[in-house]
Amino acid sequence: MNHIERVKRAIEFNKPDFLPMELVDVPKIYNAYGTLDPEKVKFIPGTEDFDSAWATYHWTFEYSGKTEKGEVLRRDEWGCLQKVPLDENSTYVILENPLRGKNNLEDYKFPSPEITAPFFEKTEKTIKENYADRFICGYIDPAAFLIAFNILGYEHLFIKIAEDPEFVAKIVGSIFEYHHQLVAKWKKIGAHMVNLIDEFAGTSGMMFSPSLWRKYFKNFYQDLFKHIHQEGMYTGILLDGDIKPILDDLLEMEIDVLQFAELHSVGMEALQNRVKGKKCLKCMVDMKCVLATGTPEDVEKEARRMVGTLNTPQGGFICNVLRWYRPQYPEENVLSQVRTFNQYRR
Repeated sequence: MNHIERVKRAIEFNKPDFLPMELVDVPKIYNAYGTLDPEKVKFIPGTEDFDSAWATYHWTFEYSGKTEKGEVLRRDEWGCLQKVPLDENSTYVILENPLRGKNNLEDYKFPSPEITAPFFEKTEKTIKENYADRFICGYIDPAAFLIAFNILGYEHLFIKIAEDPEFVAKIVGSIFEYHHQLVAKWKKIGAHMVNLIDEFAGTSGMMFSPSLWRKYFKNFYQDLFKHIHQEGMYTGILLDGDIKPILDDLLEMEIDVLQFAELHSVGMEALQNRVKGKKCLKCMVDMKCVLATGTPEDVEKEARRMVGTLNTPQGGFICNVLRWYRPQYPEENVLSQVRTFNQYRR
């Protein structure tokens, strides 16, 4: 069974021969939000035979010099000024939100998706030369709500979502129009799947009421997933935080894969009881807790529990492995996750 078929069978609950692995830090592709040269990325030992490649569109930048401390300044296509801290414990900081304090869009211009052409041209070449035999998962990160937070600023977005949710919905809808234009670009370069990474929940629950999300924002996600399916690709979404209040909504949508990077926020039991066997799950050892601060033994224990709890004899589970950058996880923990998952890949 080849790499692509293995992943497809897992998604479709069609008995893959063993556990598929998706690699985040793919050499020549992974750039850590534009802070790392992909050519310098090396395989984590034991991941060379990975099945699915994590390929991500983040932003297209205009570089704006440096701060007095030497921190790189860059402006994304949404008009947000970012700095890249010298401290490698974080990737970027938003310095300017173009719609902070604004109550209308009169002076704001949404970007053209054609600005992404250099990224897709380069990524297509890299895939053809290095990963033509692998399943390609095309990520959009940040997705609509994360971009809206950057454009408006967190405080102003929360004020507007309480006072004028239709204004926020107009912004989010315009961002989704941009996402729709990226679908064909992912298909053209050979992606098998398009996956959103978004956030509107914290560890203690949703940032605003589930009913408000359902009324103003749910259809944007559903329409995009439907479009991706119409283009012949699988769909997925990674949502941080505790999204249990809308799990049933997600199960109703045209989503093939539900992905979790902070497994402890939603809870493995909730996924076992409400999602297992209904949607394919793609998970990594919890990035905030176990992978970051646990021991290699903790990592092994969680990886084993994930496979034992969330996988089925028919498939429906894909493991994510990563080293990450800014910050980089402890090497012993990184190797422990790979060793453990590889025991289910024979």
